Amino acid sequence: MNINQMKSAIAKFRKADLSVIKDEQLRNKAKKLQGKEKGFTLLELLVVITLIAILATGALIAYEDVGESAEAASAGNAAATIDRAIRTYRAVENVYPNQWDNLVYENGNFLTFGASAMSTFLAPWTTTTSSLGTTVLDEIFEESGIEELQVVTNDTGPNDLGTGIAPNRFHNESSGSAFEVEIEDGLFPQSVAVVPNDQCGGVSGIPDTTFNGTTAVSNNFQNRYGDALEGDECHLVIALGFGGDAAASTTFSNVAIAQSPTYVRNTGDEDTEVNPEIHYSRYIGLFQAGQYDLEATPNAWVWNDTLRLIAIVSTDGKNIDELVSEAQQ
Repeated sequence: MNINQMKSAIAKFRKADLSVIKDEQLRNKAKKLQGKEKGFTLLELLVVITLIAILATGALIAYEDVGESAEAASAGNAAATIDRAIRTYRAVENVYPNQWDNLVYENGNFLTFGASAMSTFLAPWTTTTSSLGTTVLDEIFEESGIEELQVVTNDTGPNDLGTGIAPNRFHNESSGSAFEVEIEDGLFPQSVAVVPNDQCGGVSGIPDTTFNGTTAVSNNFQNRYGDALEGDECHLVIALGFGGDAAASTTFSNVAIAQSPTYVRNTGDEDTEVNPEIHYSRYIGLFQAGQYDLEATPNAWVWNDTLRLIAIVSTDGKNIDELVSEAQQ
């Protein structure tokens, strides 16, 4: 450090906020040096340099916290915005946006390009082997305006990253290995992602464990997303990704949804991070299709006329309240 650099450092030190120094004795010493008008002794210079290092470290820590808070705040705002936009579109057009992303491969396996955290709140449900069949679901989806679902093929995965296609585009026919399941023609995907429910007791094949098989599904697992989903009831809650095609399907509406937001979570931990460069990172809509009446004789499904949007959540399963709470930490 030359003399000019040292003078510059001392000048910055004189203006620095010393409140980040937690040690009271050291903070008082720093204030005394900060107010000194004449030159410093060599020992005092060494103390000043040490204090500058402490201040710089404190600033870096504070900046890191600000970055994480800003990321969470942005996510909470995006989730709330897309939730309002979809509900407004539904109120005006009387249907939901079309062409949502199916969050499992065509064979029902977990997406290899899905963030690990996505496997902690979703599970596969095989509709073709369920006792329900798909006729009822066809009608509910079609009445809801969701007449096409974007499904990716079983070989779509990390190798496709080498093609320059971003994971968020894998579900788009124009750029990814995807195809449309035409619900309007009486077809339905053989598997969809659902929020598991241990109260269903395996009714109609509704899963009671998550994709990763380790997340405990208690009787309030679905209730965290909507108070209407009582913890002692069996609900069929289907999860669909709000991808680029879903937003584009609203283009000619008076309440068009301009874009499909991307969720980003930089944690440095592969189990919790969501990186759009390697993961599917769209926001996810949770829709209730029906409830199984356990008290009826005999037990029976009570189906909605249309899908009911329960919540918009991030790719790792956080609802708006949880995202906003993270921003305040």
